[in-house]
Amino acid sequence: MLSSTLYAGWLLSLAAPALCVVQEKLSAVPSGWTLIEDASESDTITLSIALARQNLDQLESKLTTLATPGNPEYGKWLDQSDIESLFPTASDDAVLQWLKAAGITQVSRQGSLVNFATTVGTANKLFDTKFSYYRNGASQKLRTTQYSIPDHLTESIDLIAPTVFFGKEQNSALSSHAVKLPALPRRAATNSSCANLITPDCLVEMYNLGDYKPDASSGSRVGFGSFLNESANYADLAAYEQLFNIPPQNFSVELINRGVNDQNWATASLGEANLDVELIVAVSHPLPVVEFITGALPPVLRVLALQTQLPSSSGDFQLTVPEYYARRVCNLIGLMGLRGITVLESSGDTGIGSACMSNDGTNKPQFTPTFPGTCPFITAVGGTQSYAPEVAWDGSSGGFSNYFSRPWYQSFAVDNYLNNHITKDTKKYYSQYTNFKGRGFPDVSAHSLTPYYEVVLTGKHYKSGGTSAASPVFAGIVGLLNDARLRAGKSTLGFLNPLLYSILAEGFTDITAGSSIGCNGINPQTGKPVPGGGIIPYAHWNATAGWDPVTGLGVPDFMKLKELVLSL
Repeated sequence: MLSSTLYAGWLLSLAAPALCVVQEKLSAVPSGWTLIEDASESDTITLSIALARQNLDQLESKLTTLATPGNPEYGKWLDQSDIESLFPTASDDAVLQWLKAAGITQVSRQGSLVNFATTVGTANKLFDTKFSYYRNGASQKLRTTQYSIPDHLTESIDLIAPTVFFGKEQNSALSSHAVKLPALPRRAATNSSCANLITPDCLVEMYNLGDYKPDASSGSRVGFGSFLNESANYADLAAYEQLFNIPPQNFSVELINRGVNDQNWATASLGEANLDVELIVAVSHPLPVVEFITGALPPVLRVLALQTQLPSSSGDFQLTVPEYYARRVCNLIGLMGLRGITVLESSGDTGIGSACMSNDGTNKPQFTPTFPGTCPFITAVGGTQSYAPEVAWDGSSGGFSNYFSRPWYQSFAVDNYLNNHITKDTKKYYSQYTNFKGRGFPDVSAHSLTPYYEVVLTGKHYKSGGTSAASPVFAGIVGLLNDARLRAGKSTLGFLNPLLYSILAEGFTDITAGSSIGCNGINPQTGKPVPGGGIIPYAHWNATAGWDPVTGLGVPDFMKLKELVLSL
């Protein structure tokens, strides 16, 4: 009797559905996105399961050991096999069995991702959700606001994508700050012209590059990420080099996640990518440059055999980025740091914020920091304006993270700002809108706008800028610093922030004038009103002595930085 009872119970357990738990959930549809209609069950969808990394609770301590000057292990970066040994990916066995049981057969493995194609109907049942179509401007995406996974898979799965991460509307073919210029002759800049347009020679002067000549064979390389198939243009780079008397140099391309290298001006989206490659070459020529082009999948799914530094200009308001997603991306960036890779990100061009409204369903006014610049394992690059001297750019995004606590390396610098450079009344007033205990950003800055940078897009001359220009400029300088170290028999700089906030702080020119603005109902990028945007009177950050949430530690002085990094 007992045996038959147990047998019957076992059969019942096989027939019962697995206990599911909500893995990710949005309280509201992200700002700017509108539900159009539910997807048809017969529509197809391609999804990726991000397998969890193990031992990530040890990531910060390992980064601290390898990236802190004075530590015996400083600069002894790991290779990919070391990463896989210390932070292994969870087994995919149970995940594959789960998909097979659901009748899903189009499955492939790519690094820590399990990719599969299915119908919306199957996906809805598999994740106990409802996929729908949403629109933001010209962009339409298939997304959901929550999904669940079986309880026994929660230790194996970080997240499923694309699901609850909506992202921002796709960039236009040209940078949002690009303005067409008349055709100009081939020339080199004079000091007086730098007050009108920023050229490669201006950058040499502004950041004290001197007559330093890097060695293309040193091993220092600069990579940059281009998303949604945006592609830098070979012909435009050649025209830029000819315009400014830079010896001819091309760049290589690696395609990731169905990326496409589109060299057709009529169809390509190239504004940000051209800005990246032209400014990187302007600063670091002739160091090798690599463009990583990804397809339509979000940045968490990038699987990069990366170079020594990677700048990016693709960010989102942190409040619209699901926390699971943000932490996954940030941890991957931390793992890259362990490999000796410096990852840079523009802080953003919206000052304190644009929408300035919480995304938790309460619709409370709130400062809106950007992601991934708020990740503590990335070096966020803010913006300055003017020339000789530079001052803070009012559109430079900065502030404090709502997701990530203040990292160890910036405790002194941020405490100095909060204790000595912001009044008690202001701090009390702002505390309802921001998290002063969070990671402060940006870390550093470089020229962004006013005057604009001169660039070449679709064969024509444009002026462009923003922190999307500051990031590749700073990346080029890091490339030069790595070149100097490698030629001296030393390692690359890798995860840069602990070094920045200690020894290298002396190698920056502090920016103490100007401020950022925002949360005034106007989008700083477009100058247009923000529908439903939160209004926070008097919202701004001032540039001050030391670190501040507009320009970070300041702008680089290459010659000073070179001497400092060679002393390590």
